[in-house]
Amino acid sequence: MLYLIYASKEAAIERADEEGKELGFDYWIEDNGKGTRWLTYPDETADHMWALDVTNYDLDESEESSTVDHYTPLPDPDDD
Repeated sequence: MLYLIYASKEAAIERADEEGKELGFDYWIEDNGKGTRWLTYPDETADHMWALDVTNYDLDESEESSTVDHYTPLPDPDDD
């Protein structure tokens, strides 16, 4: 899997929104806020950044050079 790491959840969602629009998901074409919005949703990392799975995204050259193949997820508080 490939991930892009973002400093904020908002920035990661913005990128996910961009991909959803490009793919023509219902949320964007129906203009009613219903249906699929994202291909993937960001996960918080252990260092409080946000990892977005972009394995199936159409990435530009800058994004391609910035991908990582793993990250450390934020520990689940229920696992204590």
